[in-house]
Amino acid sequence: MKEIKFSVGIWAFTSCADRFVTEGYRKSLSLTEQIKLASQIEGLDGLILQFPAVVNRENAEEAKRLLQEGKLKVSAVDAYLFGSQFSMGAFTSGNERTRRKAIEIAIGAVDMAEQLDCSYAGLWLGQDGFDYPFQANYSDLWDREIEAIREVAAHNPEVKICIEYKLKEPRMHLTIGSVGKALLICEKIAKDNVGVTLDFGHAMLGKENPAESATLLAKYNRLFSIHFNDCYRETDDDLIAGSVHSWELLELLLVLQQLEYKGWYGLDIFPYREDIVKACEYSIQNIKSLLKGLEKIDIPSLVEAQKTMNYIRIHRIIREVFYPLAD
Repeated sequence: MKEIKFSVGIWAFTSCADRFVTEGYRKSLSLTEQIKLASQIEGLDGLILQFPAVVNRENAEEAKRLLQEGKLKVSAVDAYLFGSQFSMGAFTSGNERTRRKAIEIAIGAVDMAEQLDCSYAGLWLGQDGFDYPFQANYSDLWDREIEAIREVAAHNPEVKICIEYKLKEPRMHLTIGSVGKALLICEKIAKDNVGVTLDFGHAMLGKENPAESATLLAKYNRLFSIHFNDCYRETDDDLIAGSVHSWELLELLLVLQQLEYKGWYGLDIFPYREDIVKACEYSIQNIKSLLKGLEKIDIPSLVEAQKTMNYIRIHRIIREVFYPLAD
């Protein structure tokens, strides 16, 4: 099995609030406590941080020291652009002062990534979109979105800008809601450092096949990072990776091998009621177990069967490994 770098979003270590339990399901932890807890996770190599909500100019060096003590790296710094100040849009806001603030935060995330020896900055624009028919001028939304991302990307070509798409939530319709829209923006901007974060659950929520979406992005050199989790395809559940859709996860892992993907394997999970350390460890172990299973599959025969889309033959090849007792 090739060496894989696993990281997890720092939000997994929060109180994990929802709209029914707004105070969260556990006590809030300080950044020091969060990093210390993350360092206990077996198989974890790094953290996805958020600027400026988690790491900022005041605590960056302290965070760097804590990470070094915990033997953890920073896999990405995400711009925190989905708070209440951006309730009517961040990059797409019609208020120019609000929009400039959002762009400044994103540029700050790029600078913070460089300061923390990381080459990835994430953009999940959860407040950019609309809720009702007639609410928005769609042309304006797209123009503002693209121009803002272009400006952020131009700030430092050495830092990769990772656009994370999602169908809905918190807006009913997100401007960048699908793999096709995310890819279109990348191609429109046409900068080598603009790409996409493929979130497994977001792809499933959008009724996509994650393996197909990864392949499409890779064909245009836009597959920059992966977030692993799981969901029931109705909401963004952020469950333990491999807990619901292990078949689709297995296919994605195969495709990532075929694409020779070398980026981080990030966990984007929200363990409301679960032990944080175990939820992360089980996600990592589930992925590793499926990867071990892939080593036993006759891949050349599988690829050959795919040429004629002979699923009976394909299923037999796979079940010889995963359902051996059935024979």
